[in-house]
Amino acid sequence: MKKKLLCCGVLCILCLSGCGKRDLLEEKLDETKIDKVVVTMAMGNPVYGSECKVITDPKEVQDFVFLFNNAEVDEKIEKKDEWVALSGSYTFFSGEEQVAKFNVNANDPERIWINDAFYEIEYPDDMVDPYGLYSFSDAKVIIVDENGVEMERPAE
Repeated sequence: MKKKLLCCGVLCILCLSGCGKRDLLEEKLDETKIDKVVVTMAMGNPVYGSECKVITDPKEVQDFVFLFNNAEVDEKIEKKDEWVALSGSYTFFSGEEQVAKFNVNANDPERIWINDAFYEIEYPDDMVDPYGLYSFSDAKVIIVDENGVEMERPAE
């Protein structure tokens, strides 16, 4: 719980600290302790749920940790340049404890939601973005409700 609050605090500081690129995380995620990443795509109509992968493959988890540990937050996106989009989330766990959660624009994973605003985010040049890691993961796609509980999609 302390790490979750610390991550939220770090994001608040980044938001208030002005312009220029800054590390997404001042205190990096500990790759030796993160054992699961839950990636939930945009939730449209909650009746149909959202696609989700629970990623536990150690190499894939390590790639996500590296990507977010080395991401940089850039400029705040002006209201006039925002567009309506649902958000997807990348949630990191150590055992059953949530360590960090990042919400990104589902249409553009290079936009991250921090304190009621979108910011540009840059990932390391030599890696794909988080959606690319999600897409390449061998984890099974499941359907979840808005609480992250697995569900069946209704027949059309």
